[in-house]
Amino acid sequence: MQASDASSATTAAELTSATTVKTPRLKVIDMVRGITILLVVVGHAGLTPVVLNDMFRDFRLPLFFIVSGYLFSASKYFDNFTSLLRTRFLTLVIPYLSAGLLSYLLWLILRTLETAHSPDIAWYEPLLAIAYGTYSGGLLLNIPIWFLTCLFVTQIIFCLSMRYLSKSPLPVQLAAMLALSLSGYALGTVLFLPWNIDVALVAQLFVFIGYQLKQHQLLGKIRVFNLGTLILMAIFLTAAYFNSYVDMNNREYGNLLLFYTAGIAGSLLAIKMTQLLSKSGFFAAILTYIGKESLAILIFHYGIFILLLNFVERYVYGSYLGWFPTTVIAVAGSLLLSMVIKHVPGLGFLLGGKGKKSAAHRTYVERAVSQSR
Repeated sequence: MQASDASSATTAAELTSATTVKTPRLKVIDMVRGITILLVVVGHAGLTPVVLNDMFRDFRLPLFFIVSGYLFSASKYFDNFTSLLRTRFLTLVIPYLSAGLLSYLLWLILRTLETAHSPDIAWYEPLLAIAYGTYSGGLLLNIPIWFLTCLFVTQIIFCLSMRYLSKSPLPVQLAAMLALSLSGYALGTVLFLPWNIDVALVAQLFVFIGYQLKQHQLLGKIRVFNLGTLILMAIFLTAAYFNSYVDMNNREYGNLLLFYTAGIAGSLLAIKMTQLLSKSGFFAAILTYIGKESLAILIFHYGIFILLLNFVERYVYGSYLGWFPTTVIAVAGSLLLSMVIKHVPGLGFLLGGKGKKSAAHRTYVERAVSQSR
């Protein structure tokens, strides 16, 4: 959900710069993204015990949306909405389409080798699922990339809403975000809207919380060891225990109050834990690197490596490797593939890398930057 904003989308200006000055708060945010994308991978790798995996589901995607809200720049986009569309299209939609088509080609190859993919699926059905951009009964082959279309729509809705609400009192803003979130939940019970519009509405409350964390500079005030930590832990465990199974992709929220409570409390606990880990140079460096590469891990770990591992397990190895080896292979493979892609002109742009770009891409980005000023 990575690192571009996934949360890993970056601004057009950032795409033209090889280095970006990081404040301590943004370093923590990179580490948070690193932890969150690791939780996503271990979930898709079949983490056991299942109850632990289900507990992570309660906050890992809400945390992505909270990070997205924290990184949202009101000064850049409230008065320049077209700039938001351009940059998010470059950093979210294009990688989504490219990753979807890449997984589709791999699926076609494995299909000819008689993999577990159903022969009843027509060759064009996964392409229709990519165009629809949401859960399609398993037809979206690279399942995790649904988050990219969702995040794209989420930021559009948030920007359009907050540009008109920004001068309103905080309770009015909160009420509006709650109304949008509830409307998304209601819509999701009727129809899975294209490009996850209904889920994007549900996520508005999380994005709003992340935005307020930055507006009120609360991230630096969060303390790891205090009474608040114990209270948050009690709230999270209680809400997660009493709520049913949560899966935003499948529009399974359980009790909506418990869903939001567990999502918010769990996310704040994860931020607190990240601040603790930031004191270790080793863990800080590893998690920061993984966080910056969260987009690459998001689009490659399942649609390439887990798909290949499933083939190997079924036809070569003969048994399941286990969640830990699968996670290591999927993450390491995604990072290595990202390193290669960044040095291929054009390909790095298509799949969200920050490396070597084609001359045409550099010209496009420079034009986008000049127009957004």
